[in-house]
Amino acid sequence: MPKISIITTSYKHKDFIAQTIESILSQTYTDWELLIWDDSPDNETWNIIKKYVAQYPKKIKAWHHSPNKWIVDNMNFLIERISKTSDYVAFLEWDDIYKPTNLEEKLKIFEKYWEVWLVYNNLDLIDKKWKVFLKNFLSRAPFYLKNEKLSKKQFIENEIFYSSYSTLMIKKLILQEEKIINLTGEKNFGASDWDLFFRISTKYNCYWIKKSLTLYRRHIWNISWNIINLMVDFEKQLKFYFENWIIEKKPFLYKLSYIKLLRSIAYLEQWNKKESVAEFYSSIKNIPFSNIRYKTWIFLFLLSPNFLAKKVLKLIIRRWN
Repeated sequence: MPKISIITTSYKHKDFIAQTIESILSQTYTDWELLIWDDSPDNETWNIIKKYVAQYPKKIKAWHHSPNKWIVDNMNFLIERISKTSDYVAFLEWDDIYKPTNLEEKLKIFEKYWEVWLVYNNLDLIDKKWKVFLKNFLSRAPFYLKNEKLSKKQFIENEIFYSSYSTLMIKKLILQEEKIINLTGEKNFGASDWDLFFRISTKYNCYWIKKSLTLYRRHIWNISWNIINLMVDFEKQLKFYFENWIIEKKPFLYKLSYIKLLRSIAYLEQWNKKESVAEFYSSIKNIPFSNIRYKTWIFLFLLSPNFLAKKVLKLIIRRWN
């Protein structure tokens, strides 16, 4: 049986880490190892992890470090400690959950299509109370990979950021060529999953499983939660691609316009019209006629009196989510 190494990093997630580990223990496919890196500043999360290590010493390995080294360094630390007998690497973020057949169904794809190097799956969004509030999120994407690779233009212009670590499984060998890297040099770089997915899916055949196999946690029901800072990372990453001749100018401007639009919507949700106008103007300046629907709604919001603006904002948020 092929062996799967599962990578999980954790930071101050005492309320979620047990359920994350339990979802791995509940997998129908059993030949796996779980490697956990925790750099919480206290011992609350670490004490929970240690109990599982003591109970399953042959299956779970864990390390603790403080202060926080952030996700890219943590991921690479664990990758260096993957078992030599492992064939595949999967990822599960500290507050997400695998459905029971996650590993089994991905492995079947690898066994059926030898030329596939990455398998990813659909996901459901859940809140902090484990309630599913949006099923099959990735079904909104305009296309899916079925034993094929994307052009760089296709990937960049895709509006759905479907590259969460918790949906991915890859062949271990690919990490010799495509490593997890930090393009900005900043510790809290938050777009490394998107970068890894970009480099793999535009060079190698990949496969999308239509079925939702991951519960992806979104802690607050709004789009502005962390999205403003995250979009800063995406923008820096895009500029790196463009400046290093990895992508052409048109897809770069298209995605940049979309990122500015997302930030404009996020600022709207915070009722920060000044910043929203600035991002909206920047989005229009880059590519005027992309995402016309959202741009029209934002324009109406900015022109509307407050009592009507609230209704427009609810429409934007509802459609976006």
